[in-house]
This record gives sequence, C-alpha cells and structure tokens, in this order.
Amino acid sequence: MLSIVQITDLPIEGFEALVRESEDEGFRFLKRLRDEWRSDTNRFSKASEAFFGVMEDRTLLAVGGLNRESDRCGRLRRFYVTKNGRRRGVGRFLAQHILRFAAEHYSSVVLKTDTEVADRFYIALGFTRLPQGGGTTHIIEMKRPNKALEPTPTSVTSPAFAGAAPAAVVAHL
Repeated sequence: MLSIVQITDLPIEGFEALVRESEDEGFRFLKRLRDEWRSDTNRFSKASEAFFGVMEDRTLLAVGGLNRESDRCGRLRRFYVTKNGRRRGVGRFLAQHILRFAAEHYSSVVLKTDTEVADRFYIALGFTRLPQGGGTTHIIEMKRPNKALEPTPTSVTSPAFAGAAPAAVVAHL
C-alpha cells in the first residue's frame, strides 16, 4: 500500500538513493534540496509550506514539496518519482495530495520544469503552460476543497519506518 508522509527532517531512509538516481538521470534538484536543507536555506517549514514523500512499505518512491511564492501563490518544488514508482500512479497520487494541501493556503500554484515528459504530466494534472521566458513554466488555479465531500486522512504520529525523521502518515492509496 502507498502512503504519503510529511517529511519534517532530512535525511530519511531512502533519500540518498533518490538523490543518486536523480543525478544519474541528469537532475540536480534533489542534491540542491539536500544542500538547502543542511544549510537551513529551505526546509519547507514556513507557514503554508510542506514537504511530502510517498512510501511503499519501507521504500521511499517519490518526494515533492510546496513553498510559498507569494501570499496567494505556492510553488511546487523538488518533485521526483523513482523509476520504480513511475507509470504506477505514484506521481499523480503525490501531486494531487500536494495540490489539496495548496488549496488550503493559496489561490494558485506555479512550477518550473524543463522536460517534455514532466510538461505532459503537469498538463494532465490540470496545469496550464505559461509563455516561455519567466521563472515559471506552468500554473494551476486552485479551487477550495469541499471538506464535507473529502474523507478524513489517517494520521499517525509515529515514524513511518525505522530510523525515520518525524513524519505523519497523511494519506493512503
């Protein structure tokens, strides 16, 4: 079963494997995330920010977070799904969770990507491609969720796996 955990501290079990895999694919943003976390530059810990991971049993399959871009806009950042997690709905599961979180705080979410595969993924999620030249490539306008229609996520205050940073299981698939 897949679970989403809110990551409140790094490193966590499995994160370094994600960094290595992403670097093997030519992506540097997870290394940047690790470095920013270590230097306390960005820990997704300000108001209306969060960083999440998708776990399958004790394996970390994906990560992604939301930073505050402005009072009304969040920025989806550091979103990565392992090769083993792709084409299984893991990325969609995580992105939808982050967008539900964002809808509680922002009226829109932006992101920047430079791959065609990611472009197609975000378009399929409802993002709109923006004109080239800016610091963002995609935007989605948020709709406030109807709390009465959504199930209450399971919350667990214990770590999701041995040696884990404090995290709460916030959703299951």
